[in-house]
This record gives sequence, structure tokens and C-alpha cells, in this order.
Amino acid sequence: MKVIIQGKQMRLSPGLKRYAEEHVVQPLRRFYDNEAAELRVEVGKVNGNRGEAKECHLTFHMPGAKTIQIEQTLPDVFGCLDVAGDRLTRTARKALDRMRWPKGRRKYRPLGTVAAEGGVPSGMLEDLPNGPSLEKISRRVRRKR
Repeated sequence: MKVIIQGKQMRLSPGLKRYAEEHVVQPLRRFYDNEAAELRVEVGKVNGNRGEAKECHLTFHMPGAKTIQIEQTLPDVFGCLDVAGDRLTRTARKALDRMRWPKGRRKYRPLGTVAAEGGVPSGMLEDLPNGPSLEKISRRVRRKR
């Protein structure tokens, strides 16, 4: 993952860069580490030189998915990075889950229907909680065919 950490209207100390690496980048790398992905962290002042609030912009680009942009404004830079990093982690996980599931609706198939159609191996049918009742259903389905 390509990581870019920048300061807008302020200089970033090595401690702040290290903090951003630990609290924003590392949680993302735990579940998504692609070489083509890009994370841009921008930290700066809101109102220029007289601004008391600090803002944090996180832009995360995953190939094959939408770009995620998170903005957070707080008086403390470190708190701003924490909150924005947590939001980015949650949003990225949701986006990855959406990418993994195919589009369209899934057919709801309860366990009894699956067992009656022969989807459960014969040895496991007796181990199910309602094993004897499922056997009756499977016998009825076999007779109808």
C-alpha cells in the first residue's frame, strides 16, 4: 500500500507521522494490504494561522472499488487522527464486504428445505437438531418424484 502523509499549513513532526502510521495505516493493513492501494493522510489547520481546530483528510483508493474520503475536525491533532482512522477502517471493511458478495438477491433456503432436497449428506441428517422430522420430510419428497 502506498502511503502519503502531508501537512497543510503546518509542519509534521516525526512523532505525528509515526502516530499516523500506527493508528491509521496499521489497522488497514491488518485486513487489506494491496500494493496498488493508496492512502493519503492530510493534516492541517482549519482557519489558517489563527485557527484553533485541526482537520484531518483521509483518502483511501482501493482498486476495483470506490474511493473513500473521510474528513474530521477536532481541536487535537492526535484525536482527529484516531477518530478519522476508526471511521476509515469501518468504511473500508464495509466496502470490502460489498465487493465480496455478488450482486442480486439471494434465495432464502431454510435448513429443512436443503435437507429435504438432498443437500445434506445422509450421515449428517440424524445429527441435526430435528433429525427425525427431517427424515419424514425427505421421505415425502422422494415419494413425490
